[in-house]
Amino acid sequence: MYRLLICLVFVLPLAAHADNNPAALDSERRWFIGIGGATSQSRISAGSDAGRAGDTLTDTLVARAGRYSGRMRYGIDVMRVNYDEARVWMTTAWLDYLIPLGDLFSGYAGIAAGHARLNWRENDPFDAGRNFGLRGQTDDSWTAGLRVGGLIEVTELVQVELGYRFLFTDLETRFRDGDVDERVTFRNQRAVQAGVNFRF
Repeated sequence: MYRLLICLVFVLPLAAHADNNPAALDSERRWFIGIGGATSQSRISAGSDAGRAGDTLTDTLVARAGRYSGRMRYGIDVMRVNYDEARVWMTTAWLDYLIPLGDLFSGYAGIAAGHARLNWRENDPFDAGRNFGLRGQTDDSWTAGLRVGGLIEVTELVQVELGYRFLFTDLETRFRDGDVDERVTFRNQRAVQAGVNFRF
């Protein structure tokens, strides 16, 4: 996380003074749609009485659409993450600043914000033999964070995108198991993604 902030603080001011445009702006095709794969990780934890926590990790697909405008690009993406413990839908709108890196390469750094919806798949997400009664419960949360990545211009129509994002979330559910009355939380998302954009 700190490395990402350092990148935003030092790289963006330098890029702002670059004379050449990012390669992603060379094409007159300003709109794009894309699809890719992502590896997503979140942290799941219970309150002090239950006393359990752990990271959950899985691979998933991401779909996106957006438009280039000046040195910026903006758009929306949708990701459905099927963790063992829960299914999470994440829809985010984002705004990126483009950084020139060469004739075929561009970097970007940006912000994202949106909505997350979680549906618990297991009564006991910690597999500890307890019945927290979570299965089927749904929670909603805002989400916001930072993103960085790179773009490779393969042809005028096809572009490869590589990226990383960190999103804050606040998903939590109350549960009761005997004398235990606590909450279980599903915090944040770290995702590495790679995919293809089709420009038009």
